[in-house]
Amino acid sequence: MGSRCLNCRLTKWKVHCCRRNRHRRSTGRKLWRPSTWIYGVQHSYLGAHYVSQCKSFRRFKLRSHRTEHCRAICLLRNEGRALTKFICKHPWVHFEVNNPNGNVTMCCNNETVLGNVNDESIADIWNGEKFTRMRKRMIEEGAHAFCPHTCPVLQGGKQYENLDWYQELDPEGPIRENAELNETEYSGERTTLESNPRWVRFTYSYACNLDCYHCYQREDATQRHKLPEFFMEQLPEYVETAQIVYPFGGEPFFFSPVIDFLEDHNSNTETRFFLITNATLLTDKVFEILSRLPISTMAASLDAATALSFDVLRVRDRNANWEQVVKNLGRLAELKKRKGFKFTVSMTLNSVNALETEEFVNLALGFDAEPLIMLVANPYETADFQKKFLTFTDAQFATMEEQITRSLPKVRDRGFRDAEIYLEQLSIHLKMHREGDNDPFRYATKKVARKVFRRLPEQVQDPLRRVVQNRRRSTMERVKRNSGTKSP
Repeated sequence: MGSRCLNCRLTKWKVHCCRRNRHRRSTGRKLWRPSTWIYGVQHSYLGAHYVSQCKSFRRFKLRSHRTEHCRAICLLRNEGRALTKFICKHPWVHFEVNNPNGNVTMCCNNETVLGNVNDESIADIWNGEKFTRMRKRMIEEGAHAFCPHTCPVLQGGKQYENLDWYQELDPEGPIRENAELNETEYSGERTTLESNPRWVRFTYSYACNLDCYHCYQREDATQRHKLPEFFMEQLPEYVETAQIVYPFGGEPFFFSPVIDFLEDHNSNTETRFFLITNATLLTDKVFEILSRLPISTMAASLDAATALSFDVLRVRDRNANWEQVVKNLGRLAELKKRKGFKFTVSMTLNSVNALETEEFVNLALGFDAEPLIMLVANPYETADFQKKFLTFTDAQFATMEEQITRSLPKVRDRGFRDAEIYLEQLSIHLKMHREGDNDPFRYATKKVARKVFRRLPEQVQDPLRRVVQNRRRSTMERVKRNSGTKSP
């Protein structure tokens, strides 16, 4: 078998094909000519979970590509279907200001900064050098090459981000026209766009009325950053062509500028709102505004299924109570009946609420909401947080797995596909966590390795990052096979 070619990042191939000189330099072998047949039974293209362990594959054909990266055309024994890398739409569709310091990204999972609204207008950032370079990289490499392996989109989740409903809109309306132009530019692999963003997310401030245990915004919230008026004044223009507008936080309903923005919105337009809340500040005035707004999704973040866990994990000496949250969930459920939006409630699993998985699912289903549960992330990578919230006993692991198993049929019966994916992924991540970070010594070792990694030059970081990503994906695939979970 030939050595791995780090340039094209293909794995599990007998040989790899790149530009002639780079291939010789990385493998020491003569370049295989295009159309050379290679026989084998395994294939993983950029770590994608398409056909690994598939016995239907008998031969693969290499063809030249217009970039230095390979394109693998896989011939199935019974189908003749071409396999291509996953080109995520986010760089063409999403404009996200996920930090009140003004930094712009294409999504919340990939933290590559593509501009800052304090320095440039939305239009200048949207077609600026960094955004166009990101689109080009997505075309050439695919999302699996540089996006986190934990991204729900790569696992088939986040169905609420599907914007195909533009076809239901007025054919002569500005939102439909913008969406059709955007689809054409995406399929044509354009990197400079005439269309505007179809998904606009902004974080006005990190300030919040709660003190959630896992909040990565806590330290930044003390800096009192807020988005500039210059940006807020531009928003109405882009709302006219956006399918989704997504005010984020902090707690969005904690800020009067955000409430004023929602109150002033022309409800006759076809723009829909994605709204997230901790469900503690939903006053009568807020519900009056919500009743007028066209809503795509209402997401409530709870992190608990009981009052005790809620107080320990979220309130922590702040002014909020569980009874009010439950009451507001009931009002949101009634609003959903009238308006027909998607309603989700979410919980981050930790050692405090570890035994509430099934109870949380039952709570959500009682309000006709889709339960989304994920393993909490260590926001500041501290040993204290890891020990307090991410160290589980064998008994907890066993109970969590039992509750996940019992909960899966419940969400399937209700047709909640995202909830099903989240539970399946939670089961996998718990197994991986048990083998790795649940051990304090392993976590401490990994933390030291991260510090060393961040001090390395960027040209050294990139290949190492790809090795780590491939290893994580391999581990995830192994856990999936052992647990019988199918890849999306």
